[in-house]
Amino acid sequence: VRKQLDSMSHVMFGGLTHRPAAELGKLLVDLAPGDLDKVFLCDSGSVAVEVAMKMAVQFWHTVGRPSKSKFVSLRNGYHGDTFGAMSVCDPVNGMHSMFSGVLAKQIFVDGPEAASDQAAIACASVVRAALAANSDDVAAVILEPVVQGAGGMRFHSPLLLRELRQACDEHGVLLIFDEIATGFGRTGALFACEHDSATYQPRSTSRQLDDGELRMSTSADQSPVVPD
Repeated sequence: VRKQLDSMSHVMFGGLTHRPAAELGKLLVDLAPGDLDKVFLCDSGSVAVEVAMKMAVQFWHTVGRPSKSKFVSLRNGYHGDTFGAMSVCDPVNGMHSMFSGVLAKQIFVDGPEAASDQAAIACASVVRAALAANSDDVAAVILEPVVQGAGGMRFHSPLLLRELRQACDEHGVLLIFDEIATGFGRTGALFACEHDSATYQPRSTSRQLDDGELRMSTSADQSPVVPD
């Protein structure tokens, strides 16, 4: 921290950049699975989720589909404490029920009832049904891959990630993996989405970088969502 302060304490990325940021971005792209090749630096997990959600909505605006602005989320999920992130947290069992009247209305489905492949397939079927009924309105599906942390350490089979990847592709919907709690080795793989190789095309991913001393996070995307 002291070394960084001696060279540059802070710079706002409003049309500006600096060498440490560029070096960190390249390192993250090199580590990221699949074709993730863009990095947006954030200051917290909630902000990383907000950025990922805004990227999804902006993508659909850019391609002429502005009605696609809702999100499908799993019940018992937790994604942060800012307004966009709160809207995709569990609306009943989460900690934000008092704000339900002012949050954006999202689409919630039950998560897997167990960590088995059968439970993952059953959950994916419910998500597919929700997408089939709302594909003109849904921007993205968002979930915590492999384990829902704050929702009670609820584990699910990595097969769910593959099934949801396929479901999103079938219905023209983006997929957000919120790895704030699961990234950087916390589930055994460097990123939880790597537990199933079929998920190497996430459209948007949020990952935490901090070590408990300084808040920092990123949203990583691929070129079709964030053009050069």
